[in-house]
Amino acid sequence: MAITDEQLVEVAVKEGLIDAEMVAMLRLRARRDRIALLDAVTSHGRFPVATLYRALADLRRLPFVDLSALPRLSPSLVQRLPTEMIQFLRVLPISEEGETVLIATADPDDRATLEAVARILGRPVKIALADPTALNEATERALAELSRQPVTGVAAVAADPVILLDRIFKEAFLRRASDIHLEPYPHGIRVRLRVDGWLQVFQTLGMQEGSGVVSRIKVLAGLDIAEQRAPQDGGFSYRLSRGADRTVDIRVATSPTRWGERATLRLLGMETSDLTLEAIGMSPQEMIQFRRVIKQPHGLILLTGPTGSGKSTTLYAALREINRPELNILTVEDPIEYVIAGISQIQVDGEKVTFASTLRALLRHDPDVLMVGEIRDAETAGVALKAAMTGHLVLSTLHTHSACGAVSRLADLGCERYLIGSTLAGVIAQRLVRRLCARCKRSRPALAKEAALLKVEGRDVEIYDAVGCASCLGSGYRGRVGLFETLWMDRMLAQRISRGATEEDLAEAASGKFTTLFTDGCAKVLAGITSLDEVLSATLYEE
Repeated sequence: MAITDEQLVEVAVKEGLIDAEMVAMLRLRARRDRIALLDAVTSHGRFPVATLYRALADLRRLPFVDLSALPRLSPSLVQRLPTEMIQFLRVLPISEEGETVLIATADPDDRATLEAVARILGRPVKIALADPTALNEATERALAELSRQPVTGVAAVAADPVILLDRIFKEAFLRRASDIHLEPYPHGIRVRLRVDGWLQVFQTLGMQEGSGVVSRIKVLAGLDIAEQRAPQDGGFSYRLSRGADRTVDIRVATSPTRWGERATLRLLGMETSDLTLEAIGMSPQEMIQFRRVIKQPHGLILLTGPTGSGKSTTLYAALREINRPELNILTVEDPIEYVIAGISQIQVDGEKVTFASTLRALLRHDPDVLMVGEIRDAETAGVALKAAMTGHLVLSTLHTHSACGAVSRLADLGCERYLIGSTLAGVIAQRLVRRLCARCKRSRPALAKEAALLKVEGRDVEIYDAVGCASCLGSGYRGRVGLFETLWMDRMLAQRISRGATEEDLAEAASGKFTTLFTDGCAKVLAGITSLDEVLSATLYEE
């Protein structure tokens, strides 16, 4: 008997993915909205159905195989079984391990079928549990490839661009992805999702169905579907179906490649509930300082770091912290990633509506707080500094590698040093690292080399390693946390900046109250929040 939805829900409760009281509430909601209970559970918990099958596999001590991520099955291995057995019993040989053949199935209790497979192959078999939807599609694709016939059945329905795109969006939402990549290759289009900053293969589409999906995306984004030789940009809002009950804003970029047109989709505003200062990962001491500067009546606060380091998220968290009816808060962004009630947000277009021109216009709207998405040029930097000097609190981002480097960057853009020193309130350099999965992380004593890196030589300390479980889909990590390097201004530092102090001079002058990225990372490693490998990959190790 195949695994039922009720069994999967029981697995979710047993593994702590969702509690029993919430399941009872979701059961009522599913009846009211006429959706499947499993859709309601996965949407509420933000995990794909594959998570439940992986959890079931762990409970039964079976391997789990993600068939949607496998690029291609071996035809010679598949054709060893009769077509009727594969088609009707839904068992699929996927690999050989010595004398044993690994068989994917969604029904591990069907012993009769597995014994029949072993007799036909004349070799022992080992079963791996698979998501039945992915198994059905992989089965029909494998049979179509062997017969050289068009794909039919479930796989053909799933290949419809509308249905396929809806599934990709839903999986991206459930896996908490920030980006979707559709990349053409000679024999198909690979779909990858960026989850917690890392790309993971989700599915490999045939060239025809993949091209159909890209065309569907271009239609939704208002792009020219006939133009395939030039890059295009656009965007649209998409309503997620089947239990998710939310609309996602999507930014689209397409570009021609050697094998066809690729598309990159950024999913905006997916984690609005996490836009709080407590959630971003600052230490209590740094949080006190940050709250102090964002509540000042005037000054310039800068967030620095490379693209994708979480600068905008921190800015939005700060705006939510200070947002109240008596303050007039205005923002200039490209694009607007999160919508915050009570704040006027303006999106620039790079031509008529620029950062500098819009910022000048907003100064005539009686602002208390201004947020500039990014200081990109001398004109924007100059207007931002003058706004901060004339009694406004200005928050913005800047592309530098360190907190002290923000001063040099502003000077390179043509800003006067005395103006920087008199207006700058604080600079935060930021990076993002993956959080260790709380369910499966494993502690161990730190090695001597690791203790030296963490500067805890001679002490017995424990650190944690990533392991992998159903909750984190085998990665060992779930979610991300910020590493912060902070430079809080005082009169002495302001005077040094005005006199032309270098980055090294500022770091030395601020020693004792200057937290570096690596130092903050080491504290989070010792606290079991992230791993040492993550910190080393995101920061420059300090000798």
